[in-house]
Amino acid sequence: MISWRDGLWWVVVGPVAGVALGAVDSIVNHVPVLRGEVGTARAERGGWSQAAEFASLILDAGWAWAAMAVLVGWLVSRGVRLAAGMLRGALAGGCTLISATIAYYGVDVIFDGGIWWDMATRYWLIASVCLGPPLGTVGALIQRSGPVGTLAVLLVPAGAALQMVLLPPPPESAMAWPVRVSVWAAAVVAAVLIARRTLRLRGTR
Repeated sequence: MISWRDGLWWVVVGPVAGVALGAVDSIVNHVPVLRGEVGTARAERGGWSQAAEFASLILDAGWAWAAMAVLVGWLVSRGVRLAAGMLRGALAGGCTLISATIAYYGVDVIFDGGIWWDMATRYWLIASVCLGPPLGTVGALIQRSGPVGTLAVLLVPAGAALQMVLLPPPPESAMAWPVRVSVWAAAVVAAVLIARRTLRLRGTR
């Protein structure tokens, strides 16, 4: 039995965060279905569908899922030694992406029917097993000072900006440009804040 008093709370963080991410991602993808706008061009859909499209283009991006694994790795590693934190981060990061994949395709089945265990599910579960632990470990490394910690905390904003260049949102979406601008702006702000924090820490040594 999990005892929160004994500090085992971190075991459930990854699964809970993953289920939330996967379920919400699938739900926002189905807003046009719920509103009967599937046959309408993406740029001509109503306000709620456009808002869902904006959220969907962010939540469907690989960097957003990677960011969740990194965030969970950072959360579960706080206040413990680095080695233990890295182990926690790796386990939690893997659980996060595995749970997110299970929840995403599970909610898809609720909306669309069909089978849950297909090629796409297998592919992303394998990717989650392979990528979740390293990303969670990166989150744990954020607590380190110096270049390692700086690089770890820069991974997500750099990855988000890079994906907007290499794999931008589809141009037929009215939300494509707002999403790109928002992600770039957030990445720049994050990088500036990280740089200021790094310089301030160096100045106090």
